[in-house]
Amino acid sequence: MATVLPTGSATALDLGTTLDETLDTATDSLQEVLVVLETVDDIALLDTLSLPDGYFGFETLPIAYTRAPGTLLETIADLPEVVSVVPNRELEYYNDDARATTNAQEVQAGEGVDGYTGENVHSVVIDSGVDGLHPDLTDNLVANWRWIGDPLTDDGDTTLWADAGPINTDDNGHGTHCSGTVAGNGTQSEGEFSGMAPDADLTVYSAGLTLLLVKVVAAYDHMISQKRAGETDVQVVSNSYGITDDGDFDPDMPENVATWEALQENILPVFAAGNSGPETNTLNALARAPNVLGVAATHADQSVAAFSSRGRSDDFHGESNYDREKAYENLETYRTDGDVDGPLGLYRNGTGAKGADVLSTMNPAHPLQAVGDDTELFYGSLDGTSMSCPAVAGCATLVIDAYVETHGTVPDSIDVLNTLEATADLDAIDDVDDPDGADEYTAENIGTGYVDALAAVQRAEDGDLAGFGEAEIAPSGGDDEDTGESEDVSPSSPDRDR
Repeated sequence: MATVLPTGSATALDLGTTLDETLDTATDSLQEVLVVLETVDDIALLDTLSLPDGYFGFETLPIAYTRAPGTLLETIADLPEVVSVVPNRELEYYNDDARATTNAQEVQAGEGVDGYTGENVHSVVIDSGVDGLHPDLTDNLVANWRWIGDPLTDDGDTTLWADAGPINTDDNGHGTHCSGTVAGNGTQSEGEFSGMAPDADLTVYSAGLTLLLVKVVAAYDHMISQKRAGETDVQVVSNSYGITDDGDFDPDMPENVATWEALQENILPVFAAGNSGPETNTLNALARAPNVLGVAATHADQSVAAFSSRGRSDDFHGESNYDREKAYENLETYRTDGDVDGPLGLYRNGTGAKGADVLSTMNPAHPLQAVGDDTELFYGSLDGTSMSCPAVAGCATLVIDAYVETHGTVPDSIDVLNTLEATADLDAIDDVDDPDGADEYTAENIGTGYVDALAAVQRAEDGDLAGFGEAEIAPSGGDDEDTGESEDVSPSSPDRDR
């Protein structure tokens, strides 16, 4: 795993070496890396080095992308302003080989609340792409940003994203499926298979089949830049991908810097938990940040799916914090002055939603169309936390829509996150016949319980959004199995040498 420091940080917490251990310092071959610095202005320090292909500096994030041999990577890492040097690794889309269960259907129909469908909200999906011509998505798709090339191109054109408009940029169907869960309007099924927020504006960042770290950072940078420029007003971003490892939360990973900056712009990042369950300590590295909402996957009966990744139990040999407020406040302190005493990561799921046998939008020609058993021409059935993540992102969209409609302002993203956790249902599992207790809700497997859009929207209507500490967290299941050797890690010092 890698590491990085935030915009505006005065000093860095000493986490050890800034150079990721997987990089080869002995080779003359060029290695693709992302360099995280203390501030955006510090990116210009790379001008002092003879980088073979130059570098690309992002606009809003203190991160640069370059290619360099091993000895030069050591030189970069030795610069005082450099926080980390990280390989341009490939990330994993989390589909495996809702609307009714989340109570979003009642929200749309106006049962117990005024009807909300997301019309005041703009949501983003970062994924493989989207079929912009799909009948359920054409009305809501505001932008279809397609990755178009190498940031270090020789022709001087550093445009990374081009709006492809209403065409099919999805090579397999994963992104189209996730997009439909958030904001599909159900046109092709007369509303039967509509998404969570069928009237929300939708932007998709189409990264293609191979999702590299630089593409994720670039998508966040572009999304934040557009919002700061007043060109969009995005409030939610759905991320059905990640990194599976067993390390501690690292605040200096480029992705964690990006999601922190997104929250500062009032954009709520929602992340899939991962598909490495049922073992504990398998939670997506990107879902361990206290400023994002991690989502587990369940079956239709709301029992947690075996494939859904778990966090750490409270008897883990090392850090296993479940207190979001504690980690968030520590991370905020770390981001501003680098001096922190206490945990920075959150080692549990946030909430859960249906992620098994989820039917959503898909082009009839998409390869993933052949995976499920459904017979619907414009829809496909998939499994994975990739499917539960956009469901919760859609629920967040409904909460924001209700608040905007009734109070005239956009709520703070962290309040929306806390409200979704505070209103989640820990009793949903009670009706499941499971004599062995294998599907019992725990902090590791589902955190605060099954998402309840109706209860969350009711609080938004009342202007009573939740704060830290209001959510009830399921008890730990205990008996954690370490997936490798563990070291005693100081709560104030995330393990950097990995």
